[in-house]
Amino acid sequence: MKVERNQSESTMNLQMRWTLLILLFLHNTDISWADSFIVVGPSKPVVTYVGEDVVLPASLSPALNAEAFEVRWFTTDIRSPELLYADHTIMQQSDRRTLSIDNLKNGNVSLIIRNVHVSDDHLYRCNVYSGLREEETQVSLTVEVLGAQPSITMSSTEGQKTRLECSAEKWNPQPEVTWRDMNGADVTSQSTIKSERDSKGLLRVSSVLPVKEEYNVFSCLMRSKAPKPDWHSGLGIYSFSPGVSGWLVAFCVLLVLCLVVTLLLVIQWRRMRETNTRYDSIVGFLPIWFLYKEIEKSQRVTNAEWRRICSSAADVTFDPETANPYLIVSEDGKEVRHTDTRQRVTDNPKRFDYCAIVLAREGFTSGRHYWEVEVGGKTEWDLGVARESANRKGRITVSPYDGYWTVCLRNENEYTANIGRPLPLPLRVKPQTVGVFLDYDEGQVSFYNAQSRSHLYTFTDSFTEPLYPYFSPCLNDGGKNATPLVICPLRTH
Repeated sequence: MKVERNQSESTMNLQMRWTLLILLFLHNTDISWADSFIVVGPSKPVVTYVGEDVVLPASLSPALNAEAFEVRWFTTDIRSPELLYADHTIMQQSDRRTLSIDNLKNGNVSLIIRNVHVSDDHLYRCNVYSGLREEETQVSLTVEVLGAQPSITMSSTEGQKTRLECSAEKWNPQPEVTWRDMNGADVTSQSTIKSERDSKGLLRVSSVLPVKEEYNVFSCLMRSKAPKPDWHSGLGIYSFSPGVSGWLVAFCVLLVLCLVVTLLLVIQWRRMRETNTRYDSIVGFLPIWFLYKEIEKSQRVTNAEWRRICSSAADVTFDPETANPYLIVSEDGKEVRHTDTRQRVTDNPKRFDYCAIVLAREGFTSGRHYWEVEVGGKTEWDLGVARESANRKGRITVSPYDGYWTVCLRNENEYTANIGRPLPLPLRVKPQTVGVFLDYDEGQVSFYNAQSRSHLYTFTDSFTEPLYPYFSPCLNDGGKNATPLVICPLRTH
């Protein structure tokens, strides 16, 4: 009996050991599975300007709570981070760098750089360590500086060959340089380019073009290489005139003396002056003509790209539950206008109680979506997208940092993008219909003149929650701005 009891106890001990080992294995497996993640950054470089605040987007997928994780942002050496977050606090950070601790619980580990300098132009790496797993992504930041207007000078080499030098200072990154002759032909391939940085990190760019000294006009166009939304350009021009010989100068002196006493020569002189004026006007118009052609060419959307945008057409309607009490939404949900009379509506958390804003019923969490809005006849309007959690009560700051990506019209012809401050958009043609294209997965919100198919502006960011189409007809201004905003029927081509 004693032997049987010992065998029974031994069997029970062995079973308990196996049970504990299995439970321990399953526990570690659950921890490993729960802690599995990747760090997601933007697919394209982030473009900003000197003096702006910029967000380098990075987030965990799935959106785990990163408050207990270690986050390092660095450029070249992980041991010398630009920012280090660990033990629930920011342990180390360089000047002007920070991150939003409140957003860590949503998996948002984006780096915020304030008052951007040219020296911030780097490839940044974001390293996240959970204690069991380490993942990393990279974000390229381009700090764009529009340099001075290029100027063209003429010089001669030792072999008496004439050359034109187009130069400009204070650019970043290095711009593209395009040379054209009087007929508009591209002669850039015949030129050479060099650049050097000054003490502030900005570039002095110089392009040299060998030419024949004869009657001709040359233009030099410099424009930014940075990705759209914006193209910045400068233009220089130089013209050759035929040489003047000594005997012709003497003849002209005699001719001037004859003009004093000869009425016929006075009339001829006036005709010559008018001809020269017309010539100067033509030469003066050439740089402007070349510049407009280059800018229009860069802003116009190709047919293939426009078909791709229109293929993402979304059926969007206004949501009356979000409309400010002074806005009237049509029964079909396609028109909205401002009135001086407050409507009898009940307040709710979704409603804008102060600003004349309304959102769409439809929210988007992935994919591509495109809609168009008629704005003709209005003197002021706002269009874009809004984050679901963005503030809707009281006065609202409209900026990407606060969850709003919008462009607007003020005073009939002042177009701006709201990037934390108004960024002017110099438009030659006033849009009658504005198209809004949301590429959620790529983190882009783009705006277009739908009639001319020209690009207006693009925001680039990282989205982690539902986005809703945003509309503001603005105040009616005593009837001057009474025309409603109208959502256009679906366009698929």
